[in-house]
Amino acid sequence: MKTYCVIGAGAAGLATARVFAACGIAFEVLEATDGIGGIWDARRSDSPVTRNTHVIASKGVQAFPGFPMPEDYPDYPGHELVLRYLQNYADAAELAPHIRLNTEVRRVEPAADGPDAGWEVTLGDGTRKSYAGVVIATGHDRTPRRIDFPGNSTVPVLHSSEYRHPEQIIGKRVLVVGAGQSAADILSDCAVNAALTLHSSRRGFYCMPKYLLGRPTDSMLQGRMWRPMRKRAFQTLFSYLRRRSRSFGLPVPDFDNGIVIPVLGDQLHHYYTHGDITPKPDIASIEDDRVTFADGSEEKVDMVILATGFVPNYPVVDRAHLNWDEGSLRPGLYLNIFPPGAPGLFVVGMVRPIGSHWDVYAHQAELVAEYVRAKAAGAQRIERFVRATHGAQPDLYAGLRLYHAEQYPLVVEKQDYVNQLRKHAKLLK
Repeated sequence: MKTYCVIGAGAAGLATARVFAACGIAFEVLEATDGIGGIWDARRSDSPVTRNTHVIASKGVQAFPGFPMPEDYPDYPGHELVLRYLQNYADAAELAPHIRLNTEVRRVEPAADGPDAGWEVTLGDGTRKSYAGVVIATGHDRTPRRIDFPGNSTVPVLHSSEYRHPEQIIGKRVLVVGAGQSAADILSDCAVNAALTLHSSRRGFYCMPKYLLGRPTDSMLQGRMWRPMRKRAFQTLFSYLRRRSRSFGLPVPDFDNGIVIPVLGDQLHHYYTHGDITPKPDIASIEDDRVTFADGSEEKVDMVILATGFVPNYPVVDRAHLNWDEGSLRPGLYLNIFPPGAPGLFVVGMVRPIGSHWDVYAHQAELVAEYVRAKAAGAQRIERFVRATHGAQPDLYAGLRLYHAEQYPLVVEKQDYVNQLRKHAKLLK
C-alpha cells in the first residue's frame, strides 16, 4: 500500500494517525511547527488559546476513544494539561517516527495523471513528494472571522484569537462582540479587570451550567438514544435553558423549536446580574473612540474585541478540488470529509458536533481508513460508496433546525453524524 499524507499534528491529525497506524496504513504526518498539539500549543502565533482557556467538554467526554484522561485531571482541564494529554496520546501509539515537524505544506495538487493516480505535495522548501492520498487535518479554527464597522474608528480592534491575558484589558473600557464561548470567556475576564465591560450581540444566547446534580452536564447527555428521544431531549433542555437565562436577564434567542449552541458556564450569569457587564445591541458605527449602537445609544471605548469565531480555510489546495462554491461558507464535502470528484483527498476535523469533538474526529478517521483499505483491495463496493458521496447530504440535525445556521456552517448533531459515519463504513466492508 502506498503512503498517505496527513497534514497537521493537532487533535484531528493525531486521531487520523492513530487510526491509520492501527489499520496498517502507511502514512506520514507533516506538521509546520516544532511540536504537536495544534491550537492547544499556546506558543503558536495562530493559537486562540488564552491564559485561562479550559476545555469546554468535561474530561470524560473530551477524551479520545480508548484513551481516557488521567484521573488526577480536573473535570475541565486547562490548556497545558490538554496539550500534555495530546502528547501522551501520540506517545502511547508510538506516532513520533511518523511525524515530521517543522515541515510546512505549501501546495496540494492531483498527480499529473489525475487524482486516481495520487496527489503531489509541495513543501515549504520547494520539495515535491508523491502520495497515494492526502488527509487535510489542520482544523477549522485558524482563520478569524472579522467584521468591518462603518465609521472611522481610532480604537484597537482585536479578534479573540489575539487576546491572551487580562493584562491587555486592565482599566480599559472594553466592548466585546459575539455570543459564543470565546465571548463568554473574555467577558468574564473583562468583568473583573476592565473599567467598563460592554457586550454587543446581534442574537440571544443560552448559558448551560457545567454541573447538574453534582455531575458534569455533558456526561449526563452522552450515550446513544433513539432519534425521537434525542429530539425531545434537546427541546426539553433548550426550554429549560431559555427560562433560566431569561430569569437572569440575559438576551435569549428568538427561536423556540430548534438547536441553539449554548455557552458553557455560570460566570456570565453572575456578572450580568451584578451589573458588571452591560448588554448592548448591534453596532451601527464607530467614529473615533465612540460607538453608536442600533438603538441610538453611544459609548466611549478603549478597545473592541471581536469574539466572532473563525471561518474554514484550506489555502494549500484549490477550492475547486474541495467542491467549494464561490460565496459558500464551507466546502461541499460529503459528510464534511469527502470532496466529490477528488478521490484520495479527505478532510478530517472540519466539523463542530454539538458535544465533544475528538471522538468524532476518530470516527471520521475510521471511515477514511475503511475507504483506503477498500480501495487498496480493489473492492467493487468502493464504487457504491463513491456514488453515495455524489448524492444529497443526509440530515445531521436530529430533525431540528439550527439557530443562526449561517454562523455555524460546520455544526452537526453529534449522534446523527456518528450514526451516518458508521452506516457509511458498513458500505465499505
